[in-house]
Amino acid sequence: MITALYFIGAIIFIISVTAGIFSGSIMVFLTSVVSGVSSAVVLFALAKILENQENILYRLESQEELQRRVQRQEKKVCSKCNNTYEGDYNSCPRCGNRE
Repeated sequence: MITALYFIGAIIFIISVTAGIFSGSIMVFLTSVVSGVSSAVVLFALAKILENQENILYRLESQEELQRRVQRQEKKVCSKCNNTYEGDYNSCPRCGNRE
């Protein structure tokens, strides 16, 4: 999708410049070039925005996965009964001992 937007923007620019050159009028040429450049800029900006959004989503997913892995690894061992339990508990679920 992003590559297609870049490609379409470049094609629109090339077509507008070519049409302006073959028109024979300087006013039509300038109008054609300005419209082609503005259309290409809009499409390039949209492609860049989509690219940035994909990058942000990828980083968020990576961050969430890392956070899940860290939470799974945090374990506590009860000093009273030697039971291993999740690190987010305040006391041992087997004997109730508070650490």
